[in-house]
Amino acid sequence: MISENEIYQAFDSYLKEENLELYDLNLVDFPTISRIEVYVYSSNTITLEVTSRLNKQFQRLLDDMGIEKGSYDMVVSSPGIERKLKTFRHFEMSVGELVKVKTIEPINSIYLHEGIIHSVNHEEIFLEINEEILQIKFINIKNAKIEFKQFKEKVKG
Repeated sequence: MISENEIYQAFDSYLKEENLELYDLNLVDFPTISRIEVYVYSSNTITLEVTSRLNKQFQRLLDDMGIEKGSYDMVVSSPGIERKLKTFRHFEMSVGELVKVKTIEPINSIYLHEGIIHSVNHEEIFLEINEEILQIKFINIKNAKIEFKQFKEKVKG
């Protein structure tokens, strides 16, 4: 039986050859796998043509692993504008971006922090909030995502 890690490694290796990055992989109902969601990151725009080509290539890789085409639904997409930040690499790629971070334990009696990611290291992130730097340890982050206010303002206005 193929492991989730083997699927992740196969997709990740292929994407590196394409100068793309595997942002996230969600295998629904593993090990039977009813749905596969692949989120691909690029500093360039990811077009429908690219996601379609990747979809076909990922299906070939899965077929080589013994996972039959048609036994699952596959979605290949970019992680989106307001993408979730789950790993150190996600935060590292988002330095300079506006984010919302919800903490497990409050910092200065506050659970929800919004600011620009100033820097990161393997233990914590540093958010710039009102010209001050707030240090948040990774183990205290409940969830985080990019906040894209420009889009929301255009929709409201």
